[in-house]
Amino acid sequence: MKLKVWLGLLIGLGVLNIADVGRADVDYDQALKTAPQGISLAQIFTPGTTTNNTAAVVTTTNPNTTGTQVARVNNGKKQFGALWSTDANAFDLNQDQSASMWLYFGNTGKKAADGMAFVLQNDDRKLAATPAFGKTVSGETLGVWGVDTDKKQSTPTKVAASAIQNSWALEFDTHLNTSTNYGNTGDADSFDVGLNGPHLATNYPGDSDSYEMERAVTYFPIYSSGYYATQKHAGVISGGNTFLANGEWHHLSLTWDATDQEMTYAFDDKNPTTGIEQSGKQMTVGVDVAKIDPQKTGQVRWGFTGATGESYENNLVVMEEIPGLVDASAKTKLTNQRTGAVVTDGDTLKGRDLFKLDYQLSYVAGKQDWQNVTALLNLPEHLEYQAAEVTYADGTSQAIDLRGLADNQLNVGLERALSAKNPTATISLTGEAADVTAPVTVSASGSTFSAVNGVVTADTVAFTLKPTLELHLVSLSGSSTTVKPNESVTMKGLILAPEGVGLVNSDMRIQSQLNGTALPDFTVPDGDDNTSGQFEITVPADKLRAGENSLTVTAHDPYGNASNQVKFTITVSRQLTFHTVAEKSSFVATDLTGTNQQIKRTADWQLKVLDTREAGAKWSLQVTGTPFVSSEGQQLAGGVYYHDEHGKTLISTTPIAVYQGEAADEDELTDVVDTWSDDTGLLLEVSGGTVAGTYEGTLTWTLNDVPA
Repeated sequence: MKLKVWLGLLIGLGVLNIADVGRADVDYDQALKTAPQGISLAQIFTPGTTTNNTAAVVTTTNPNTTGTQVARVNNGKKQFGALWSTDANAFDLNQDQSASMWLYFGNTGKKAADGMAFVLQNDDRKLAATPAFGKTVSGETLGVWGVDTDKKQSTPTKVAASAIQNSWALEFDTHLNTSTNYGNTGDADSFDVGLNGPHLATNYPGDSDSYEMERAVTYFPIYSSGYYATQKHAGVISGGNTFLANGEWHHLSLTWDATDQEMTYAFDDKNPTTGIEQSGKQMTVGVDVAKIDPQKTGQVRWGFTGATGESYENNLVVMEEIPGLVDASAKTKLTNQRTGAVVTDGDTLKGRDLFKLDYQLSYVAGKQDWQNVTALLNLPEHLEYQAAEVTYADGTSQAIDLRGLADNQLNVGLERALSAKNPTATISLTGEAADVTAPVTVSASGSTFSAVNGVVTADTVAFTLKPTLELHLVSLSGSSTTVKPNESVTMKGLILAPEGVGLVNSDMRIQSQLNGTALPDFTVPDGDDNTSGQFEITVPADKLRAGENSLTVTAHDPYGNASNQVKFTITVSRQLTFHTVAEKSSFVATDLTGTNQQIKRTADWQLKVLDTREAGAKWSLQVTGTPFVSSEGQQLAGGVYYHDEHGKTLISTTPIAVYQGEAADEDELTDVVDTWSDDTGLLLEVSGGTVAGTYEGTLTWTLNDVPA
């Protein structure tokens, strides 16, 4: 009976193990089938030379990413994996460097373990660099950190000495190691105490300052104590349980600033499905070069390590850019050929606009030329491509056959290598925007430019394609009207738009100018019929001048289309008339002295003449008056006199001329009082025998049209 029980248990365990392997294989196969475009890793990586190293370079099975190889760091339990750069591809600490890659951490979420690390190292063991595992691989180390299996070790010296020496690591840790009780001391399961999820972090694996020892105590069955190590994490980027091991490829960009000795890493900075750039999460940390290059060689070996325990994940890497091998870049530019403006993110393009789309490739530096570059262009939708070519910095060009364009995808192989002598190539496509009837949002699209020694990507801008509509504006008030002075004018108009475009009155904006000066814009009111297209413009009388006034009107839709311009002529009839005459005017109140006195005008005199006739027409202003009499019937001993350079004239019942005027092109309004000084114009004179009182009289003004 015991034999049967144990056999059943063994068979059950066997089935369980097979099922686990099966799931892992499905994930591994799926990862290779969906691997993004990368480069060949031949002559780039070489496996670590330790006997327990399981890392290898494999080929993707994605038919759309030909020539791409994958660095497989881990894919099973209790594995150590290490892939290191060849001597010819060392990381130059004295030069600015950049690298980009795609990383895969499996699909098991919180069950994933343990992760991997990007490592810079100058360990004396070179390709044989490895943590001192002993008999069992410790997943907590990620293949680079120290081994914490001695619970009697109270200082971090031994832990640091067991790590890869003279190294700096950027870890991608999918599994939290947070055991802190006595029973787990010596189990290498406490580095991540204080963290709350899978994370990226950096530090120096071979430096004792990267660790702290903590003491754990037990009182049962007897008092006993032991030590466990925690790791100091710098530059942490973290997330939830599916932050890393979510079955997706994650993009990483590395930038080394040699002057400031800083490393910047941007994680998830590209969309794993479209390859389009996105914000991601970014961190910059300082790197103490003396700790990783104590001999001051300026060179470090770089690569990837990983380790697993009882749990594991598929740890895979696809390289796009190798540090120092080929430094290249790509960007796009979309130009509206109608306006000459560059279309930026969020801008608009109109239907039937001619455009030019440029993919600008640049070789910056590198150990090799960037050659045999293949451009996989994912072109923006709703653009009709009519011609294409490649132009190089050296003046040569290359024709592109657009018959290969299908589903907005086009493959272009560059015939010329890009190098220091021929550093740029521009792929240009020209054509016409689609004729749409409603606004269309055109999303950004990502394109890949790949060669065996380098891959770069570039995204087009997202923009809105708006319809080009033929708007027609007509005047319902005819082409002209004539009004009298001081009358306002209303012009009625009608906007005609193509059928089926769904525009309503309030979509339309009216712009107008009166005699070249803009009037306020307004939106056509909806009213009872919000699709009628009818509107009115009222011009106030005070904005009109005598004679002809030109009112020009255009209509604009929300898509940037403008109608024809309608001109409406408003003629204000010409005339000679009083503009302003004060009903009452007065002279300054004066104390009588018993002598003859001249009394000046107050400020309430107003006398303005409006002449809107043709320039040169003449006019004359005359005045008559009655004697001034007090309220008691006493006649004033004196009178009103008109004073000018010729002397003075008494104002009586006989008309006298006090102003001669002439119509002009401008200044139609004449302020007669303003032409008088304190000593000219109409002044009151009284004799010494005048009796005190309040006197009133009447002045009558007459405006005469004087024949030419």
